[in-house]
Amino acid sequence: MPVRGKIIIDRTGSAWQSQQVQEPCILPNPKDPDRLILFYSGVSAASKMVATVGKAWALVSDPWTWHQSAENPIFGPSADGWDCGSIRLDAVLYIAEEDAYYLYYSGTRETIQDRIGLAICPAGADGYSAVGAGTIVRWGDRPILAPEPTAPYFEEMASQAGVHREWNPAIREWEWHLYYSYRGKNGILPGIRRATSRDGKNWVRHWEESDPRGMGHIFRSTPGAYYEWHQAGKIGRTHFLCMEVGPECGKRWRAALAASLSPTEGWAPLDLDLMLQTKWPGIYSDETLYHVATPALYQIGGRWYLFVQACARPATDNYIDGNWELWCIECTQSIAPIAGSDSITIP
Repeated sequence: MPVRGKIIIDRTGSAWQSQQVQEPCILPNPKDPDRLILFYSGVSAASKMVATVGKAWALVSDPWTWHQSAENPIFGPSADGWDCGSIRLDAVLYIAEEDAYYLYYSGTRETIQDRIGLAICPAGADGYSAVGAGTIVRWGDRPILAPEPTAPYFEEMASQAGVHREWNPAIREWEWHLYYSYRGKNGILPGIRRATSRDGKNWVRHWEESDPRGMGHIFRSTPGAYYEWHQAGKIGRTHFLCMEVGPECGKRWRAALAASLSPTEGWAPLDLDLMLQTKWPGIYSDETLYHVATPALYQIGGRWYLFVQACARPATDNYIDGNWELWCIECTQSIAPIAGSDSITIP
């Protein structure tokens, strides 16, 4: 059956996002149950290496129609800090006890993001209007997670934080989990590693001894594939990562999944072709969805949707040259990703 999908943020609508629109982070508006808030990044065609962050809103009853803020962009590289060169949006959480949004992002002084940072913004009276350049404040003057150059990590870059937290009733505390990409001795974006925290600000990385490839990853990664932007979430008992993966050194980027019954162990990757965009009849073509990246799954109004950035096949065959739009794809196929898990709904 045909898959329903459409562009929800058109890159040509504003100069600040004229090259690409990416990294959809969607939350229920904590002050208005009928509305959603979207944080996302844009890249200008005039400066292809620098991203900034914008916001938009939609009704829960209509997640296909988004209203972009006239104030965009609302967050960008610092004037002269560790993240003055470029940033990317990683994850956004609403922290109810602080009535604030936590924005995790990757930044650098150069051109390729090599550190992970945190900015905090009060939600404000209506959860949306007060979120802006004047209220988003960086936490500290250093990244919350920098690459670890010593053994066994040998990292040169750490970036793209998928962040999830859940309440532990036994200790009556929140447990925070961060899953990140990296570059270093093992190559470019060879897999996913993790870190934990008790406050979302101070993090301790972990080396996974069970990784059969001996790289400290949370699951066995595919040789030659790039693992980058990812969303961390939970459905019932099932933890999941919705990731962008580029097999064969980024030959064709696509959405992929990994799942576990625990946030700390037992992670299993699913087939990299499971959500391949060529399996989306009715909307797929080389001129629309050749590359798909920054995927995130959300349940909205009782239905599931996959939000992604996508581009046509570039004439150069280099995905960096693509013109990327932000899409919404309806999900109708339920799968059980691992034994004993709750079902996940995909296109």
